[in-house]
Amino acid sequence: MRKPRAIIYDDEITLLDLFKRWMEQRGYEVLTFNEPSICPLYDKNSDKCTQEYQCSDVVITDYRMPQMTGLELFQSQHQRGCKLDVKHKAVISGDMEHENRKLIQDMGISFFQKPLIIPEFSEWLSECEKRIDLSAPLNPLQ
Repeated sequence: MRKPRAIIYDDEITLLDLFKRWMEQRGYEVLTFNEPSICPLYDKNSDKCTQEYQCSDVVITDYRMPQMTGLELFQSQHQRGCKLDVKHKAVISGDMEHENRKLIQDMGISFFQKPLIIPEFSEWLSECEKRIDLSAPLNPLQ
């Protein structure tokens, strides 16, 4: 049986490190990136996700990132057939336009306002954990 895996994107290294330590204390394998172009979909520049399995159990991203927003990242993943259920994706932001927040929620992705209220975020993560099948394989990331 494997650990649950989280991928976290944030261009603020201090927040990224704090998030990583907190998730590791919850028992996660955590992959962190300071820009969303690290996503396996972008490395291959493919029109379609070619991964056999999903790459993680949850994905969390800051909204304002270099090169693209968290919304653009998730829209692109959706268009390319990302295998991870949108219920396991979250965007965190302290500053977002109302229409983009609505787009995120309409996609079924969770949204959390900064400063992050840990009990609310932890509740979302607990709900995700109930749906995670730790016997199912994940694709390795290069």
